[in-house]
Amino acid sequence: MKNIKTIISLKFFIGCILLSSQLFGNVAVADYLVYQVNNVQHYDIYEKPSAVHQQAVDNFREVAYQEAAYQPRYQPVPEQTNRPQDIGRASYYGTQYHGRPTASGETYDMYAMTAAHPNLPFGTAIRVTNLENGQSVIVRVNDRGPFKPGRIVDVSQAAAERLGLILNGTANVQVEVVG
Repeated sequence: MKNIKTIISLKFFIGCILLSSQLFGNVAVADYLVYQVNNVQHYDIYEKPSAVHQQAVDNFREVAYQEAAYQPRYQPVPEQTNRPQDIGRASYYGTQYHGRPTASGETYDMYAMTAAHPNLPFGTAIRVTNLENGQSVIVRVNDRGPFKPGRIVDVSQAAAERLGLILNGTANVQVEVVG
């Protein structure tokens, strides 16, 4: 009976290891856990764990905590005196993508002031100015695109309404990084 409980608990522990390695995606954590499994001391479940076992558990908790620590999704754009400016065509995307995930991982909200840019870091604030009517908005980059040749930025529907893009669908714009 004791051996069956030990085997069942060992299977459960190995399953947890595999799950945690997939969640964390870190081979070092998985290797550490496999090392711990190979060095498991067999003892009765009612027996008090040894100091060595307790140290291994504490080490695992510390490694798991360090892996789960917050890391920012983007690096802020460094301060510059001469900010890059692009001139080209802009378009917008609205209802067909509302509620779907963006390239940054957040959910697209067509009522938010956001944009898709091919290479600026996520979280970068850009000023988009419609060169045909002079209206401008500041939007945050949270997606990748546009994927049509000749276009430099896709803005959300809310930004498109403020820029006056809704009727034509596209316009000549100037894109400037502001932060």
